[in-house]
Order: sequence, then structure tokens, then C-alpha cells
Amino acid sequence: MSGATFGRKGAAMAKTGLAAPRAVFPVEERAGPRQEPRSDADLAARRAAFLAAERARPRQEARPDTDFGGPRPIARAPIVPKSMYRAYIRWFFGGGLSAHRFYLGFPASAIIQLMLTPISYVMLMNKSPAGLVVASGASLWLVADAFLIPGLVRRANERGRGPSLASTFE
Repeated sequence: MSGATFGRKGAAMAKTGLAAPRAVFPVEERAGPRQEPRSDADLAARRAAFLAAERARPRQEARPDTDFGGPRPIARAPIVPKSMYRAYIRWFFGGGLSAHRFYLGFPASAIIQLMLTPISYVMLMNKSPAGLVVASGASLWLVADAFLIPGLVRRANERGRGPSLASTFE
């Protein structure tokens, strides 16, 4: 391609006097029916007619489930009652990790109990006498939970579905 024709398809043909190549699809066929340009008055009249028709149309009352302005009812998942059997299984196998308290929906005490176990182990490895006290307290709390689980299950079932993490996995 020569530099004289680069980017200008018809420039070289105009200089040489050759006819321009004919398009495969004529421009008129591609553009569709030709429309006359509309005047501002025509557009204003069409706009006014459209607005009048919209104002005259009867309004539909918003249904409660599609009304974005009002408060939405809270849809809750079905409440699954907590099982005493599952709570004791979690206490037996995951007591040091407070699995039973997380299951029953008592996350604050579960986190405290969860943190006592590794803290006491670290203190015992450092041969701190306070580690023996913390480990004894954590162990006693864990044993006491064996007797507290029935009451915890009852409280968890009374309040419905608390902030339990176990509901995520069931």
C-alpha cells in the first residue's frame, strides 16, 4: 500500500479518475426507512401526550412484598430445637473448644471458655504457677458444664433461635 492512499480509500481513486468501489449493501437498505427530522414543536407535543397518558393511567397499589419504602417483615428460617444429645456429644468431643456453648447459642461465654484453654496451656508450658490456677478453673468450668447443659438447652429452646453458629452447619 502506498503512502498516498493510506487511510483514505477514495483519495487515490479521485486522483486517478477511477470509479469508487460499489458497496455490497447500499446505504439506503442498511439504514432502514428514512425518517424526516422532527421539529421541536412535534417532540414537545408527543412529550405532553405521553405525560398526560401516564397521569391518567390508574395507579396500582404497591404490594407489601414489593414496597421498598416500608419495613419488610423479617423472614426467619424454621426454628430447629436444640438437642440435648447433640449438646453432650459436642461437650464430650469439643469441650475444650466450647463447641457445646456455640451450638446452644451462647457465644460470649463460649469465646471466654475457648480462650482459657490455650492460655492455660501456654502458662503451664512457661512453668507459671498461675497457669495451674487458670487450667484448674477452665477444667472445673468444663466439668460444671456437664451439669449446666440441660438448663442451657432449655434456655436456648425457649428463646427460639439465638445467635448459634451451629445452624450454619445443619
